[in-house]
Amino acid sequence: MLSRIGDRTGRIFNKRLNTIFLDKSRDLRFFTLCTLVPSSRLKMDQEIQFRPVYVYNNLTKQKEPLVGSPKELDTSGRSLTWYTCGPTVYDVSHIGHARNYVSFDIIRRVLEDVFGYEIKLQMNVTDLDDKIIIRSNENGESFTALSRRMEAEFFRNLDELNCRRPTIITRVSEYIPDVVTYIEKIIQNGYAYSTPSGSVYFDTEAFKKAGFQYAKLEPTAAGNVQLLNEGEGALSAEVSEKKNAADFALWKASKAGEPKWDSTWSKNPGRPGWHIECSAMASAELGCPI
Repeated sequence: MLSRIGDRTGRIFNKRLNTIFLDKSRDLRFFTLCTLVPSSRLKMDQEIQFRPVYVYNNLTKQKEPLVGSPKELDTSGRSLTWYTCGPTVYDVSHIGHARNYVSFDIIRRVLEDVFGYEIKLQMNVTDLDDKIIIRSNENGESFTALSRRMEAEFFRNLDELNCRRPTIITRVSEYIPDVVTYIEKIIQNGYAYSTPSGSVYFDTEAFKKAGFQYAKLEPTAAGNVQLLNEGEGALSAEVSEKKNAADFALWKASKAGEPKWDSTWSKNPGRPGWHIECSAMASAELGCPI
């Protein structure tokens, strides 16, 4: 199935293509015929005319100009940094992965090849997670061996789909010091607390009392027990150490058979929670703002 999709995607983007794109008043609406040509094939004197793109901002609920960060010698705002969530590599990819990454690849190609944006795309690989630990223990192998094998299979699938590779690939297990430093800052700011076991939880009530809106991107998700449990993972402690029901783990005290690292807030070793990895890795590689 993935190979057939890949053949189709490859035919679309490896040839010159009559396709439909922009109406100035309607941003990325399909409107007028043009020819899509990879930017690497364009001569310098035929550089793509840079035109503004409007995108829907799901925070403000309106269309806004997509404006990048000016580079040292380029003040046009063509430079974009983009962070996208990658796979949790405990099993083979499925059609949902294909749909997701092909869609992002199309958007990326339109921005790069049609509108002339220079995109630095970072993708994380969750190679340390409850599902990975459970599966690796079942297989009698290390979490590293399982995750590297599944990661290689995932990127082989992306290549078959003719998706462009990310500019940067970051793995959670390779950013543990960054995660620890990031959590330290959250604790210092008063928005997280450590527990006797060595786990650390984000304090949702302290965050709200400071004047911030929790779950502002998706307010209906606040307090959703099912979503919270899914995020916490199957290996979460049976006895809760949370101050508030909506608090979530940034760092988990490791149990027997689980990978572990030292931290500055406890003598007990632990490992990152699922919620913290993207913030730490994106900040380390792309800075702020993205």
